[in-house]
Amino acid sequence: MAPREPSEIELFEGTAEALRELARAGFALVVVTNQSAIARGEASWDEVRRVHEHLARLLPIEAFYVCPHHPDCGLAPYRRACACRKPAAGLLRLASRERRLDPTRSWMVGDARRDVAAGLAAGARAVLVETGKGSRERGLLDAEPSARTLVTADLRAAAQQILRAG
Repeated sequence: MAPREPSEIELFEGTAEALRELARAGFALVVVTNQSAIARGEASWDEVRRVHEHLARLLPIEAFYVCPHHPDCGLAPYRRACACRKPAAGLLRLASRERRLDPTRSWMVGDARRDVAAGLAAGARAVLVETGKGSRERGLLDAEPSARTLVTADLRAAAQQILRAG
């Protein structure tokens, strides 16, 4: 379950520095997140907002885009299929428009197959990091390798690959 309080945040080693390196290189750092805990009544918008504000103090994140929906369970109006819940690309497209980002020059980094799928659907390149649930999710990726998809051990390695690719 996602953290509900800032005190529950634990960063993997090297995360903050990797994100700072990307920011220094000119990358806009945007978080796109499914938060179905809102739909299920397990977290409030205020709790999610406090966690995001705390992350923004720790890391050079420019914006957060949140999907509170779940297609099968939860409370109205959040129990519904939507175009913003990853693996759909709706939130990535919204972020691209609002932040004036070119998806073809962007990277989606995440620890789930749905993150990779959303990034590719939006026209970005994607990186699956094996931290978090990523090591379990790696086997769920399409077997055919893609020039637009990388798998790395962690965010530090992802940042190095992204910086190398330009």
